[in-house]
Amino acid sequence: MKNWRKISTDGYTLEIPAEFTSAIGPDGHLLIHDPSASVRMEFHFADENGQAEGSGRENNSPPASVPISAREARSQFLRWFRELPVMHIRAQPQLAPGEHHTMVTARGVERPKNIAGWLWTILKVNTESRQEWRFWAVYAGERILLVTAHGPRRMMERFRATLDAITAGLCIRSAADGLKTPFIEVVVNLARQQVGASSISAIDDDTLSVGGMRIKVSPLHQTYLDQPEALVDNVKRFFDDLLVESTDRESDDNGWTGVRNSVFPILLPRSLVESMGPDVVREEWINSLMICYQLRHRNSPITRGDCRQWGVDCETLHAHAISNLLRRTRELSMTGGPAENYTLFGFPQEDSLNSSRMLLPLIYQHLRPHLGVTFYMAAPDRDVLLAFATEDESTVAWLRRQVEMRFAQAAHPLSDKLFLATPDGIVGDVQTPAPENPPED
Repeated sequence: MKNWRKISTDGYTLEIPAEFTSAIGPDGHLLIHDPSASVRMEFHFADENGQAEGSGRENNSPPASVPISAREARSQFLRWFRELPVMHIRAQPQLAPGEHHTMVTARGVERPKNIAGWLWTILKVNTESRQEWRFWAVYAGERILLVTAHGPRRMMERFRATLDAITAGLCIRSAADGLKTPFIEVVVNLARQQVGASSISAIDDDTLSVGGMRIKVSPLHQTYLDQPEALVDNVKRFFDDLLVESTDRESDDNGWTGVRNSVFPILLPRSLVESMGPDVVREEWINSLMICYQLRHRNSPITRGDCRQWGVDCETLHAHAISNLLRRTRELSMTGGPAENYTLFGFPQEDSLNSSRMLLPLIYQHLRPHLGVTFYMAAPDRDVLLAFATEDESTVAWLRRQVEMRFAQAAHPLSDKLFLATPDGIVGDVQTPAPENPPED
């Protein structure tokens, strides 16, 4: 599942395999086809009554609804499809790992009949035989996206995991995000006005360069969605806080005193570390990972030569790295909660240090009241850390499958395995076969 490409619309972004084709239909809905054009996916917003909204509309935001629980999502989904008696709900609602939306999925039979009203208009169901239909409702806070897919049964089975990965990776933007100028450009302009940061520039839609530092604006964007009227003040506060965090920056002193507050631990795959040569400071860990170290604003890992130059040993390096990571973690919180048959938490913003936070006892202390003394963790990407608990083995297998899919698409892949947090520490997980689909009702 490598070589995927990103597609952005006015309301959401997603990734599809590079060989898939996409187009915006005359009704404004996004259409996706596999290379043979035999499997088709369609995406469209809907309100609580199932009325469709074109994804390309600029001056009419989709109707909003309050955040929805997994149980409410399933009830809503059933109400939507009450006109379709041949529809079968295939799984309980699930919180997509690493995302903040709830998905409900269903599968149709070979010859859907007696479909009336908005279902006929939106789903464009025909009576062609040997066709399989799948339907998703993706609930992301105040926006609801309906996704449909259909094609010959053989092709639908072939692309089943791909369709699930596309849907699970949807990133739906809030209807409150009404800026006509890209948010990153607004931040750059305000920062230059408010704090005189002439060296600030945009790297991508979510990253700034501030004096050579890469800064994520995800926290600032979330604050804007919560308080759009306070954007100017929050931008100023955001950059004031950055300037206060001078201890995280390397000083002009290239000795240990100048860099010790910028040293952090990083987890890397063993195969990658071994390709870097024997001088890299490393320590064996679990699930074929190694603990290495890196200066916050330098891309290459710290070497034994660096330690000799600074006059420090590996134990001192490790102690400072963990202390620095703890300092940058104390004010963060993992978000999430219970779904139908499991509980899942994750960091709301991606950060290159998220996976390394598995090394901190503080993380386990905060999670155990919610997940119990023993629970699972996953870091499919360097920037992602997930934790979940369930007593259902089929749910464990399904979540493992989601982690594997996220790992296959990751920009910085780390591990496709699960980790088991126990009272005695964290250990590697014994992998078992995972089902293609979530557990059925």
